[in-house]
Amino acid sequence: MDDQASTPDRAPADGPTPDDTRPLASDRPADLPPPPATQTAATPAPPPPPRTGTTLMEPPPPSAPGTAPAEPAPRPGTVAAMTAAGVGLLGAAIVISTIRTRMDGDLDWSNYTVGLGATAVLVLVAVVAAMLVRRRDNALGREELVTWPGTVGILGVALMFSVGLEDQDWLEDVFGYVVGGIIAGLAIVGYLAARRAAFVVLALFGIGIVYANAFEDLFGDVGDENDVAIVAAIALAVFVVGATVLGWLLPTRATSGAAVAAVGVVGFGLIMAGMLLAQMFSSMFSSFGLMDMGPGEESDPFAAPESPDLDFDNDVWVILGLALLLTVMWALAAARTGHSGFTISAIAMPSVVVPLATFVLAVEHPTWWGVAVAAVGAVLLAGGGMLGRLRARSARSAY
Repeated sequence: MDDQASTPDRAPADGPTPDDTRPLASDRPADLPPPPATQTAATPAPPPPPRTGTTLMEPPPPSAPGTAPAEPAPRPGTVAAMTAAGVGLLGAAIVISTIRTRMDGDLDWSNYTVGLGATAVLVLVAVVAAMLVRRRDNALGREELVTWPGTVGILGVALMFSVGLEDQDWLEDVFGYVVGGIIAGLAIVGYLAARRAAFVVLALFGIGIVYANAFEDLFGDVGDENDVAIVAAIALAVFVVGATVLGWLLPTRATSGAAVAAVGVVGFGLIMAGMLLAQMFSSMFSSFGLMDMGPGEESDPFAAPESPDLDFDNDVWVILGLALLLTVMWALAAARTGHSGFTISAIAMPSVVVPLATFVLAVEHPTWWGVAVAAVGAVLLAGGGMLGRLRARSARSAY
């Protein structure tokens, strides 16, 4: 009783002390309920971390099975370097053979055999690469081995044919057609094997040879000797337009069109330079009294200078008109394809032709020509800048 009196009514919050004795379950009276089970408070989950300015990106979805990551575009590498060097040396052998074989008039078989052998090696390499090397194994290496040995080999075939058969009278009338046809036909076969722009340019070159011979046969008698420049300019302009349109049908339209445009610029520059040289020589000879001498007549060093008979005014204006049309065509092609070759040609044509025209026309006030072309160029350049600014504003407003 004294012990029960000393026991407090409520246990401390921390539970029984070590000196307290807990009665066994067997000592508990049977009519008393069992003690309640000890309840353990659940530990609350930690609060989520506060949101910061950095947003975690979700991981990308897994790639589809069998899909490999994108690899950089392959390069021909050493194959291209060795091919270029080898083709260049074989091409040198062909050129040496072409120059030396007929130097003495007769056919030098030693030099001619060297050219035939170099040509055969180039053609054989191109054919073997086209037939035995598969595209999926080494596509770029195959194209290099087919394209450059093939193009130079085709030119070698044409040169060897020309050198070997140039003294045959039965080929005299159709010689140009045969050579151009050989180049164009073999280039078309090469394009079907490699689909490279070099074969397209070579085919257009062969077609140009055929076209030049046909134009000479059909229109060679048109006009007199003073109309040679204007006839040549018209023929060249027709070829440039036709070759550009023909090449536009192929995926290599930009490269072939730019190559033809370069031919047009050089051709028009040569025509203008030819007219200028003709005037200079005419004036020089007339100043010494050498012009219009009849049979048996002698030159008089004390005669008064005669005015030259060559007048290219109409030719110059026609050529300037054709050059303008070609420049516009190349500018539109540059806008369509973005190829810098068209842009360079559109810049080079007026830069070459117009200054030469001022010399051929012997203008008294070239300053006005400079002012006129500069003013037109400034207006076009300012219009292009304003158009670009308007397009930039419309693009920003779309967003």
